[in-house]
Amino acid sequence: MRRHNLAAVIGHVHRSGPTSRAELTQTLGLNRSTIGALVDELSARGLVAERSDRARRTPGRPSYLVTVRTDTVAVLAVVLGVDTVTVATVAPGGEILAEDHVALTTDEDRSFDRVLTTIARSCKKLAVALPHGTMVTGMGVAVPGIVRRQDGLVHFAPNLGWRDVPLGARLRTRMRSRMGLDVPVACRNDAGLGALAEHARGIGAGVANLVYLHAEVGVGGGIVVDGALLEGAAGYGGEVGHMRVNPDGAPCRCGSRGCWETEVGEDALVALAGRRPGGRAVVEEVLRAVVAGEPSATRAVNTVARWLGIGVANLINCFNPDMVVLGGLFADVMEHAGPSVIAQMRTGLVTPAHLDVALVTPTLGRHSVLLGAAEVALEPVLSDPACLPVQDIASLR
Repeated sequence: MRRHNLAAVIGHVHRSGPTSRAELTQTLGLNRSTIGALVDELSARGLVAERSDRARRTPGRPSYLVTVRTDTVAVLAVVLGVDTVTVATVAPGGEILAEDHVALTTDEDRSFDRVLTTIARSCKKLAVALPHGTMVTGMGVAVPGIVRRQDGLVHFAPNLGWRDVPLGARLRTRMRSRMGLDVPVACRNDAGLGALAEHARGIGAGVANLVYLHAEVGVGGGIVVDGALLEGAAGYGGEVGHMRVNPDGAPCRCGSRGCWETEVGEDALVALAGRRPGGRAVVEEVLRAVVAGEPSATRAVNTVARWLGIGVANLINCFNPDMVVLGGLFADVMEHAGPSVIAQMRTGLVTPAHLDVALVTPTLGRHSVLLGAAEVALEPVLSDPACLPVQDIASLR
């Protein structure tokens, strides 16, 4: 019971931010003395601290807020993209301490072994820069593909050209051998992690049913049903980018034809605008051209908006969510052609009740997936603070 209550307190402060003992008592349904003992223990373990809340001008003694410490525990969060690997150190509370970005410009850069080396180098660079005494307790990795939850085997990441690669096991071995850092490695689908983050601390906080969509070269989805991430029987749910929406459409890297991502991904936008593929830089060029009024760019974003509305309507009809969160390229499309998306979506909804869905962009922005990776890496500490896995990285300095 004590371990459960410790997890409840640290979990609440982690997700909701600085909170008074009185608010914790009311929210968690525990008495004042129990909350006091739990906060004291978490403080002794270096996970929380208390500070005066000078902003609240109330009569009597000043109140104190319980807040997470960001100098004791950190995790490594990794986002694998087609063009970039992003690595960050993240503390409880979702505070990003530092980031490193490495461009992937060739197929060799995207090879499994080369990506492992890139991740390990970035992780070491960031880990040794942490404040002295900060413990690295885990790693979370966001993958644009189908990932086996138990061991991080990537069954298929079509836009990276990977099939059946043991990412989780190899990364843990690499971190142990290169850095002396033996921590759990949690690998998950990137869009599922984006959904997790937005539901935990973003625009979807408190929303029971939501669909999170994220588009770059590929398109991924994360679906939250009754407050829990819907992963399916084998953990492979959410592959919405490979819904077949246009049987006469373009070939997809997955081997099929007319998948949704071939109509709404970055490559589709760039091609429709008459540009050559070139990663995010070319996408930004097209979006600037839309603002400048270039006809081909405007037609391109409106075409993508139409297909986006079609796909969103299908997902709303299937899952009846309270909210659809549109991240990555989709947030850009909403900015430039939101009315077109909404109009097309409305024509495809089957009941008036579906019209109540909120169509929004992430409050965490392009950090949604990164913070989702941090969430799964922090989970062992947050679920059982009394059994904190400790790893001293002082030897790396």
